[in-house]
Amino acid sequence: MQQSSQLKMISIITGIVVIVILGTIIFQSRGIILQTTSNVFSGKTKVAIITSDVVVDQSWGSLAYKGMLKIEEQYPVNVTFYSEIDKEKEMKATISEAINAGSKLIIGHGREFSDTFTVAAKKHKNVQFITIHGSSKYSNQSVYTFDQGEVEYFAALSAVLATKTNKVALIDADYAREKNPEFEAALTHYNPEIEFFYEAVGSRDDGVTAKKLFKKLIEQGVDVVYSKGNSFNRDIIDLAKKEGIYVIGYLDDQSYMAKNLVLTSVTNDVPQAYVSIMEDYFSSKGVPKGKVLLTKEDGVYSLAPFGPMFSNEDIKFIENEMKQYDNGELIFP
Repeated sequence: MQQSSQLKMISIITGIVVIVILGTIIFQSRGIILQTTSNVFSGKTKVAIITSDVVVDQSWGSLAYKGMLKIEEQYPVNVTFYSEIDKEKEMKATISEAINAGSKLIIGHGREFSDTFTVAAKKHKNVQFITIHGSSKYSNQSVYTFDQGEVEYFAALSAVLATKTNKVALIDADYAREKNPEFEAALTHYNPEIEFFYEAVGSRDDGVTAKKLFKKLIEQGVDVVYSKGNSFNRDIIDLAKKEGIYVIGYLDDQSYMAKNLVLTSVTNDVPQAYVSIMEDYFSSKGVPKGKVLLTKEDGVYSLAPFGPMFSNEDIKFIENEMKQYDNGELIFP
């Protein structure tokens, strides 16, 4: 009986010792894991991305968010994302918050941040400020931009082949007719009889105004429209489906909205611009000051596949023209 009690006591003591040992191992392991995680995060560069837009599908702001996801996946960065920062006071406060949190790189998603960044860049010389499009002044301030004029030229060629009324329009977000002449130039080059119509909405998200302008263009006989909006492109394409009007899409391949009416789309892989920024940031030379012009080779723009309204001969003609341009055999007028 006494032996049984002793065995029972030994078992209890042994159990307690095992529990203590296991607890110690688990606690130490947890400490190692936490320390390792802490070291990983402490080694990451803090980046802030600021957009004036909302983050919803088809919005300009959604492209900033996708850019964030891309660079977090590919580079050692810890990104803080700020959306709907559209007032100067809010921009200044957000910049201060980001710098106080340790951000060494601040990216403004649009030219609207240029002026505020210029003021901040002068005060905070150890922080790199970058905008997508816009302007810059100081050595720690850069602009990453791209000119998709070359693909717009060949998008216009698709409009030339599709129009029956010889009336083609471009609906822009903001007025930029003289700054981006390639689309209009191609219409004139390939068919001098085409009448070109140009309208600017004043916002990339104002679908109501965009539809009003589009209705006016339809009344004037336009049967092909290149719509350069973000959110308002969906409104344009919805109306085009009701009226049977051809559309050239923008930002992404928008043929999924109206397969038989979307001729092609001028696609902009804006998130890829963020990859180019980080590639430069972590390079031995660092981010170039001033304006950095991204090209087709950087993967930021291209033409989507042409729609079923084109014959094989039409597509071969367009592709041959594009090939001649790439080979230097075709020069824009």
